[in-house]
Formats: sequence, structure tokens, C-alpha cells
Amino acid sequence: MAANLIDDSQLQKTREMIARCRELVPAGEPGCVRPAGTPSVVVERGEGAYFFDVDGNAYVDWCLGHGSMVFGHRPKPILDSIIAQITQGGMLYALPHELEYEVARKIVAAVPGVEKVGFVNSGSEATQAAVRLARAWTGKDKVMKWEGGCQGFHDSLAFSQAPPLEAAGRERFPRTLPSWPGVPKALEETVVVAPFNDIDAVEVLVRRHRDELACVVAEPVLSGAGVVPPAPGFLEGLRRICDENEAVLVFDEVVTGFRVALGGAQELYGVAPDITCLGGAIGGGTPGAAAVGGKKEIMDLGADGAAASVGTYSGNPTALAGMNATLDILINDRERVYGHLHAIANAMVSGMRGIFAEHGVPASITQAGPMWGVTLGDEEPATSYRRVLAGDTHALERLRRACQARGVYMRGSGLGRFFASTAHTKTEVDRSLEAIADAAGVVKEALAGSRRGA
Repeated sequence: MAANLIDDSQLQKTREMIARCRELVPAGEPGCVRPAGTPSVVVERGEGAYFFDVDGNAYVDWCLGHGSMVFGHRPKPILDSIIAQITQGGMLYALPHELEYEVARKIVAAVPGVEKVGFVNSGSEATQAAVRLARAWTGKDKVMKWEGGCQGFHDSLAFSQAPPLEAAGRERFPRTLPSWPGVPKALEETVVVAPFNDIDAVEVLVRRHRDELACVVAEPVLSGAGVVPPAPGFLEGLRRICDENEAVLVFDEVVTGFRVALGGAQELYGVAPDITCLGGAIGGGTPGAAAVGGKKEIMDLGADGAAASVGTYSGNPTALAGMNATLDILINDRERVYGHLHAIANAMVSGMRGIFAEHGVPASITQAGPMWGVTLGDEEPATSYRRVLAGDTHALERLRRACQARGVYMRGSGLGRFFASTAHTKTEVDRSLEAIADAAGVVKEALAGSRRGA
């Protein structure tokens, strides 16, 4: 049965609100990445696995605040904790308080590579703090990152996040390209860009820059470009290379931390870094929930560790209340939570593979626990940023549009990156797979058009 379509007549308030926002807000949206051309939504409220736009249309949400909302929208235990803190304790102290210890204790117990932790306000701040700590620890300035990896907005790592291939240079030894206008050209010399999952190329580059390289900032699962899991042995090789060349290994687990497993990707794949960046799911969607943690001797740099977490709002009690409640659920109900997340993701991945096969749509789906990525027009699994781009991004955009019109939201940032939550059930899986099956013809048409235009 075809899913009911949300047509233009049901989006009147949305269009009006977008037009108003564009008069005052750049692009009419918050400063998060959205695929070019995808029709916008203006959200009125969220509830569980759904959000509702200002016109009253409901959407199954598979993007979940870029993966942050591991329990879905408005989880009651987290809301209750935040409200109690605000009404009974206060929003901000800029002074030490008990929640700092409680949340730090739970993070240290859960994440293998963390012995001490400092609190920051975003994933961007976490990676920025990690780079500064690594430079202070080693006395060296250069940093390495993955091509196609996104470590936030700050200039230290604002390079080659989504580089155009015609300018990106050789696949094994990419060029360092600024991701936005205004990034100082002088910083290009401080950033080395490497291909994800090519351990031989990584080793060559690390050895080449050994005397200047402070750290490798590594997404253990490349998630700025869809979802690309590490090849067997890749993270183990990276750990060895960093040790042999006296470079700090930083895991950017802003997306994977507390999402793919309680201890993040380092638990899932069994490799611990020197520094870990956390955000997103650590607060279940709580604004300002982020942290950077690592080995005691590194975290103790600066004035009592302040080099990791300086800021008026760092470690504020409102964010920590959300983190505390989130961690309590993840720790105390670990088996059920992660079992459910994996089961929902597995059902979506299996269902999508079956639909694409049935309709003759060439596709590959890569998965890291409760998050998965989709590449259309290419059946070879994505192993790097360039492999993701070998797929048909126009067809993927058509799939997003078609699903959104059927009340299934699969937009978000990244090239086909999706997340499960504990609020999703078989009902949402079935509804979403029905929409995807209904959209398969549109995808085939887009792929055929791309082949004709090639």
C-alpha cells in the first residue's frame, strides 16, 4: 500500500516560516549542515520517535539530532532531571558542584580510554580541546585527520571535511583543503589529511611528519561521510603507529560515543585512544552536553586540567543534569537499551537491503551497531570518503525527498547516515520500510537518469 503523501497544500505554514527566517537567519536554518536542495521542515515539537512540523505533519525521525537523541524526543527521565536542577538548584554557577563528580565518575567507569574528564559545551569544543592538549603534551604542532571527517567548526580541523574530488589530490595522499571561506591559509601547514581505512598510507604520512605531528584525530567510524566502519585491524594498526611515532591518538567519538556501545567505538572495536572526545548521545540530546577525557597525565596539563575545559558554561549544572540522567539509564539498563538499538537498526538495514534487491536498485548499506549508511548506485561497501562519493548522491537525495513526502525523515548531515533510538518500534520500522519501498521507483529513475547523463 502506498504511503500517504505530504503535498504542498500541507506545508503552507512551513513555507511561510522559512521565508520569515531567511530575512533574519542565514539560509533560514540553524548552522547545521543539510543536503542541498532537500525541502526544509520547521519543527513545532518532538515526541518519541517522531517530530511534528508547524503544519501538524508527523515524521518518523531517523536522524535524531545527528544521532544525539538515543532515547528519541523528550525522554521523561532526562526532562525531569533537567527541570529539577533548574527549579531546585539553578541553571548556572560557574563554580564547582556535585554533579561534576557524579557524571565524571560514570564516564570514567564506562569509557575504556578515559581516566580523567573535563566538560565542554559541544563536539567542536571537545575536538578543539583535544588538539590543544595533544600539542601541549608533545610540544609539536601538526595534526592528522581523515579526508571526509568532520571534527566541528573550529579552524584547527576545518579542512577536507567534504572536499571536491577534482581538487582533493591523490587518493592515498590527499591535499589539505579548507572546508569554509575564512579559514586561515597559514593553518594548512599544520594539518595532514589521510585516507580512512588505508593503514599503509597512514603509516607513511605519520612517519613523514613524525617530528612535527602532535596527534591523529580519528573518527573510529567515519561518520561525516555516511557510516564507514573501520576495516579489520585498522584501528589496531593506528594505535601501533601512534605509539611508535610518539603521536597522541585522539578518538573523535562525538557521534559514536555512548551510541554504538556504552563505551563507544573503543569498546565495540577493542582499541583505546589517549584522548576521547564525547558529545551527542552523552546527554541524550541535552544542549551543551559534551566532554573530553583521556589519560590522567595528559588531562592534568595546565592549571588543574583547565586546558581541557575553560569556558563560562563548561560543566554547567543544567547540561550535567541531562548527562547524569542519560548515563544512569545507559548504565543501569545497558543490556535492554543497546539490545533494542541494535535490533531496530538491524531490522531497518535488513529491510532496506531486501527492498533495494527486490526493485533492482544497486546499493550498499554499511553499519556500525545502531547507526548505518546507504550508498546508491554502487554495490561495493563504502570503505572511505571517496568510496562513498562513488555512489549516486543525486539518487540518494531523491530517496530523502520521497521519504520526507511520505512522513519519514532521513535527511540530516552526512551522506546517508541514519540512527536508531529506543523510542523506535516495529511500527516505525514498518512504516519507514513501506515509504522506502514506495520510493524505490523514484530512485531507479534517478539512477537511470544519471547513467544516461554520464
